[in-house]
Amino acid sequence: MVTKKTMLLSMIGLVLVAGCAGQSENPGGTAGNPKEPEKAEPVTITAAVDGAYNEVFDTLLSRYVKEKYPHITLSLMRPAEGNTLDNLIIAGTIPDIIFTFNGNLSSYRTKGLLYDMTALIQENNFNLDRFETNYIDDVKIASTNGELFALPYETTFHALYYNKTIFNKFGVDYPKDGMTWDQTVELGKRVTRYESGTQYRGLDPGAGIIWISQPLSLAAVDYKTDKASINNEGWKKIFELVNAMYSIPGNKPVGNVLNEFTKDKTLAMVGHLNIFSALQPAEKEGLEWDVVQYPSFPEKPNIYGNSSVYVGTITQASKHKKAALQVLDVLTSQEFQTARAKSGSITTLKSEAVQKSFGADMPFLQGKNVAGIFKSKPVSYPVASQYRPKAENIAKAKFTEYTEGTIDVNTALARAEEEINKMIEAEKQK
Repeated sequence: MVTKKTMLLSMIGLVLVAGCAGQSENPGGTAGNPKEPEKAEPVTITAAVDGAYNEVFDTLLSRYVKEKYPHITLSLMRPAEGNTLDNLIIAGTIPDIIFTFNGNLSSYRTKGLLYDMTALIQENNFNLDRFETNYIDDVKIASTNGELFALPYETTFHALYYNKTIFNKFGVDYPKDGMTWDQTVELGKRVTRYESGTQYRGLDPGAGIIWISQPLSLAAVDYKTDKASINNEGWKKIFELVNAMYSIPGNKPVGNVLNEFTKDKTLAMVGHLNIFSALQPAEKEGLEWDVVQYPSFPEKPNIYGNSSVYVGTITQASKHKKAALQVLDVLTSQEFQTARAKSGSITTLKSEAVQKSFGADMPFLQGKNVAGIFKSKPVSYPVASQYRPKAENIAKAKFTEYTEGTIDVNTALARAEEEINKMIEAEKQK
């Protein structure tokens, strides 16, 4: 005869077994979300790319999302089909998620797109400890009160790439890790030559004055005052340094810098971001290349510029915020990040396993000095004024006038300051 006590113990045992069955291990720092309902309602999460669309990324992420959350369909809109973020906003079609980089987040504030995910993350037991702390800090540059408007999923790096054939041709030693910019300029002079009807350029910084200014934490606009902050010794140093590169006879830029390096094969050294996707086909076409640590300033050794952090942000307008967070859970899971790292993406996760998998599926990196890339660290991403892009365009225009010899460096900086302040005043009147 079954006693009440026996029945009670049996029921407790069933509850415990059910509880254990509902638990699963959470390897690799994945989100640790509560168990999904058995019959979750199907939902489509729309995502826009505020930047360059990547079909490989789209296909891979969609597959990983469907595998972990079968009820979610990820629809990543292609900018080429007219689905740019600005067009979507104008049409009133706000996506659930925007994939962008952290420098764009501040501009979203005035567009009403930002959503503080802090409470949503806490409610769904999303583990932020998976990320390197500095990348979370870099995302919070758009915050005014500690809000978390996005999650970092990939980052980039700055490195110095070089054409081995050109160095061999002129009998010059290759670049090496740990060089300063002054040393790099001197090396560039030695491989800038006109030979057999071809002009070989020795060195290009990749983005003129902008990337090279970043390790010194220079800004064209003071975000606190919305006033130009360019007429100073720091910017003068940058103008003169880049001008020293361009003043090497035969070394002035003549076209698309990346094409000069990868296709024309006439550029000996270029400072750039992650360009492995361009180097692989270039190597098949005969480019012999390698890479070294990004040059630095003596006062900022082993430091490169802003490491643009690619982020996923859930919009304020999204009606499916939990499902959108689940997409970001997959995006920043160890499994997905490992797959991306193997193909040359830089993870934002702490995981050593993910970091060590970098380039594993890229045989053409074998024998390359990839370790040199990681000898430098980025500066903290700056809090930037919303007028930064237009101010930097003005700075670049004045720098061009300086390099063309129509004005001296002091005049260039003074005029840049004046024009930036006028631009800001005009923008405020709109």
